[in-house]
Amino acid sequence: MMNVNTNTQTSEFKNRGWFGRNWGQILLHVVLWVLMFFTLAPLFLLIVDSLKTNSNFQMDPFGFPSKLAWENYELAWLYVKDFMLNSVVITVSVTVLLVLIATVTAYAFTRMNFRFKEVLFMAMLALMMVPGMLNVISQYGMINKFNLINDYMGVILPSVTGSIPYSVFLFRTFFSGIPKDLFEAAEIDGASHIHMLFLVMVPLAKPIIATLVISTVMGQWNDYLWPLLVLTHDLMKTIPIGLVSWTDTYFAMTGGYGAPFAAYVISSIPLVVIFSLCSKQFIAGLTSG
Repeated sequence: MMNVNTNTQTSEFKNRGWFGRNWGQILLHVVLWVLMFFTLAPLFLLIVDSLKTNSNFQMDPFGFPSKLAWENYELAWLYVKDFMLNSVVITVSVTVLLVLIATVTAYAFTRMNFRFKEVLFMAMLALMMVPGMLNVISQYGMINKFNLINDYMGVILPSVTGSIPYSVFLFRTFFSGIPKDLFEAAEIDGASHIHMLFLVMVPLAKPIIATLVISTVMGQWNDYLWPLLVLTHDLMKTIPIGLVSWTDTYFAMTGGYGAPFAAYVISSIPLVVIFSLCSKQFIAGLTSG
């Protein structure tokens, strides 16, 4: 009889625990669905409005298009392709230079011994505490003095240097977790630092490299302020600058947003493709680095 009561109480306790756990999971799923709705709803409206004619947008800005206006994408591509080329040149240059410099610098801080190593590393970390907006005026004066206004290098070089402290910190944290036995074995085989860097470190660091690549591409592709200050020539404008000015002009002339919204959709496709290809490495890099 006692065993029956004990089993009944145990089952009731488990049921209550399971019931409570179910309510917790339900609440978590509700919160996630709400957050996902507020995240995806603006993107959905962007795609829907990009397929509307100007008159359709004025009559029903939040409804579905009565007729699919694919000509918006044709017009948007004619306008945005030059801006995309400028953004590609700057984004690829910044990403490649940043990954290369951060990898070499983090390897030096991890595998080499030299005087004031920790002092230099802490000084580099201290730069992460300085808001980037504080350097805009002095940085612009330096770029102007070097005659880099309306020059891609005027955007590339400051963007790379401003991202080095965080990138080195991220890479050194990852490199410090790699077993030293691998490097000792490589040294026994006669490998130099260059061989250990590119044949041992880099293959193992693919997740953290993917993390840095995605974050750099997204940040540089959407950067607005610094390219706006440096690239004043119309033919050198990047996507954010060109689309903002075109959106205002287009709406003033037509009263709609169809073509500019189509340009936003087109300009976001490269980011979606890159993240889709590197999503697994990106998540692995975030958890490991």
